[in-house]
Amino acid sequence: MKEEFDIRLEKPHHLDYIQIRKEVGFGEVSPEQSQQSLDNSLFFVCIYHSEKLMGFGRVVGDGVLFFYISDVMVSPQAKGQGIGSMIMNEIMAYLKKTANRWSTIALLAAPNKENFYTKFGFETCPNKYFGQGLSYLKLVELEV
Repeated sequence: MKEEFDIRLEKPHHLDYIQIRKEVGFGEVSPEQSQQSLDNSLFFVCIYHSEKLMGFGRVVGDGVLFFYISDVMVSPQAKGQGIGSMIMNEIMAYLKKTANRWSTIALLAAPNKENFYTKFGFETCPNKYFGQGLSYLKLVELEV
């Protein structure tokens, strides 16, 4: 039986954001960090079941030229129920209304999740517009 999910295009409570990050293994952040990060986002998709945040995604950036899809997360309790696609469908609808032909829309996929995003039109880099993606891990590696 398929679960009933409630899609809300609103900022989640920062404690719910902290909890789902922990559930999916994205690491723990402080309440202050989570609130500030959420406050600086452009768009949110929250998927709830019985008032529990089961899926989340957001867009950050300047809202004109740069849009970055971030934190697409599905609780392990809800994997395989199409929540990731629900999140991405809402994000893509937002981007189609908001972005323009000069906008850069990007994301960094978690390892082995790249194929999920190709279903929504994303291409791996390098491609005809972008070189190989880069990340700065020195600050992250301090925690290891």
